[in-house]
Amino acid sequence: MNRTWPAGLVDTHVHTAPDVIPRLMTDSELARAVDEAGYRAVVLKSHHTVTAARATMAQEHATETQVLGGVVLNVQATGGINPHAVDTVLRLGGRVVWLPTITAANQVRHAAEKGIASGNLARLGSIEGPGLSVLDDEGRPTADVCQVLDLIAAAGATLATGHIGPAEIVRVVPEARRRGVPNVLVTHPEHSCVGLGLDDQLQLAELGGVWFERVFAVTLPTSDEVPLERIAEAVRTVGVDSTVMATDFGQAHNVSPVVGLQQYVEAMRARGFTHADVEAMTVHNPTAALALDAPAATAEAGA
Repeated sequence: MNRTWPAGLVDTHVHTAPDVIPRLMTDSELARAVDEAGYRAVVLKSHHTVTAARATMAQEHATETQVLGGVVLNVQATGGINPHAVDTVLRLGGRVVWLPTITAANQVRHAAEKGIASGNLARLGSIEGPGLSVLDDEGRPTADVCQVLDLIAAAGATLATGHIGPAEIVRVVPEARRRGVPNVLVTHPEHSCVGLGLDDQLQLAELGGVWFERVFAVTLPTSDEVPLERIAEAVRTVGVDSTVMATDFGQAHNVSPVVGLQQYVEAMRARGFTHADVEAMTVHNPTAALALDAPAATAEAGA
């Protein structure tokens, strides 16, 4: 890897094959690629399947890089917000638990409003009904969500917010921190399906242990076309210290996640961020967000 790029990179958000839609790389191919590039860690994500066990198998193809996985609490993967499934994933060594993405009520509403239900999201799998909410009728995290948070806290794992909406994020994240979840990744807050405002981000940042995962994929014409300057402004406003730069790559039509992260680094440097800034956002912050330096914890039985 070019010496001007930080050493020990961590990408918290990469999609790999096998999957229900084409992906650029398999788990093992990605593991070899990031190991060769000198990464410290990479996280495998799937909207449809548990990646914790897959990460263990892919680890055989990486000498230095930690290959990590977890689960997204979608209907297709776990039947929804399922504490029993989360308990199993954590026992398998899962590091990240994402709240619903393609089956989140917020995502379902967004797709309907934008008229994209029959487009790209349909290839990922559609469901009938309003989708999964993480809040009850009184606006509080549901009992199942609270059980999931307790399991994540006991395991010292990381919660990621998936595609839930701003009103849900600002209620679930403080509850997660109150219950002892050590780290929360707010998934691509700039994405149109999330749209978490800067005021909300500033308030959440004050909680500590809350990281904003700003992904390169949303800037592309094949995704949301979020201007890179908007991401740069969010970092300047909310802070380098709470930002995690990730790719959200792995789509068959994109370059490799390794090349994508290099491009992202160069783009942020071109927008005035120093080498130290970029190193914080690609090395130190994701290392903290995934608790890579912390001793592994064991999930308690009986979820």
